[in-house]
Amino acid sequence: MPLLFQHRKDKMKERSIIFCALLYVSIAFIFLKYANAQSCGVTRYANNASERIVGGRLAYKGEFPWQVSLELNHPQKGSIPHFCGGVLISQDWILTAAHCVVNPQFVLPHPNYWKARVGEHNLVAHDGTEIKIAIKEVYYYPWYHGYDNDIALMRLSEKIPDSNANIKPICLPNESDNFENMICTATGWGKVDFGSKASEDLRAVAISVFDNSKCAVYTQRFRIPIQAWHLCAGTFEGGKGTCQGDSGGPLACKTERGWVLAGLTSFGSGCAKRGFPDVYSRVSHFLSWIKQMRGY
Repeated sequence: MPLLFQHRKDKMKERSIIFCALLYVSIAFIFLKYANAQSCGVTRYANNASERIVGGRLAYKGEFPWQVSLELNHPQKGSIPHFCGGVLISQDWILTAAHCVVNPQFVLPHPNYWKARVGEHNLVAHDGTEIKIAIKEVYYYPWYHGYDNDIALMRLSEKIPDSNANIKPICLPNESDNFENMICTATGWGKVDFGSKASEDLRAVAISVFDNSKCAVYTQRFRIPIQAWHLCAGTFEGGKGTCQGDSGGPLACKTERGWVLAGLTSFGSGCAKRGFPDVYSRVSHFLSWIKQMRGY
């Protein structure tokens, strides 16, 4: 009888150990799933779009860790330290505007002409957080032309470690996301007005996303039709928006799942002029192409 009791006791202990092990595995799985879900669109700052200064403000260092500065080594003009903006969407992929690599002045979709600066804040000072990485692949959307389908992909020559808090990817949108009536944030090192030079420090501006039909009323004066792949944001009164040097940079919207990439700076009036909101490439429209080019 005592031996039978001891046998049952050992069995119960064994089952208890197995149960605890399974419980720990389940908890670890849930934790990893949550951690993976939070691996994009995360910043150390609790951003509140309503606190933005009219016309934009200086970004905090590390506030937008997905922001990229693209350096062009032009075969005739030499090095251009900041040519376009870009946005990190994974450890080794960047999105930017197609017109940055293919335009009436040049066609340069060649990796050896480009470098990406990630973790950058001030373009002329050493921040201690920036990393310059070579580009090994460049693709632009095959139906890009003029104001249409203005999107390109660049692959970094090496992956950025997950442990780097100053460099994090932004989340890609879902196909159903339209961001209409949301207050979102455009960032970049572009000019602060038409007659100025590019900003040395990263700047941010909060702008409203409009319904495309509302935007089309204004752009039709310039014979620019607004299509499904466009996203309009800014203000019809002028004074807030993007400018030269911001091209290819992100329009990011804060959602329940983190910061999400709504658009890429494509074209506008020049520098947030009255009566012409900025137009972005709607990233959700190009998700299938992005997945196809990345292979996942």
